[in-house]
Amino acid sequence: MICLEEQFLLDAVKLEKLYRGCVREAACGCRLTPNEIAVLLFLRRHAPEKDTATDIAQIQGISKALVTRSLDSLYRRGFVQGIRDQEDRRIVHLRLCGEGIKVAQQLYMCGSRVTAQLRCGISEEELEMVQDVMQKMHHNLDELLKTMEGQVKGHV
Repeated sequence: MICLEEQFLLDAVKLEKLYRGCVREAACGCRLTPNEIAVLLFLRRHAPEKDTATDIAQIQGISKALVTRSLDSLYRRGFVQGIRDQEDRRIVHLRLCGEGIKVAQQLYMCGSRVTAQLRCGISEEELEMVQDVMQKMHHNLDELLKTMEGQVKGHV
């Protein structure tokens, strides 16, 4: 019999496979990397309040170099545009444009369908309890990742 921890990890892997398959379909053969997908979905959800490469890196937990690489690819393909801040020219605000708007919406709808199916038969009270637990696990995950980064840097 599989213990609770193992089942949780197995289910997390299943969910990732399901989501990646759905995302591939939603991206219409655009050959997007996972980080490019994360950038598109981030901008769809957070812009214009949070719309810089730094915002994406900090909130998504993706390195600034990886965000920059993803943005370069998305710029070249016409999915994203950058607009210099009028008050501080060093800041570039990012916006979805062209095909990026359509693809980001399709990706979002894909995620919404998966979420809706996962929620079937679960009461609002149960969902609130799950959300509380997931917030705690999210915090623990962030702490684990920080610890791992510190260990890796310490051995380099």
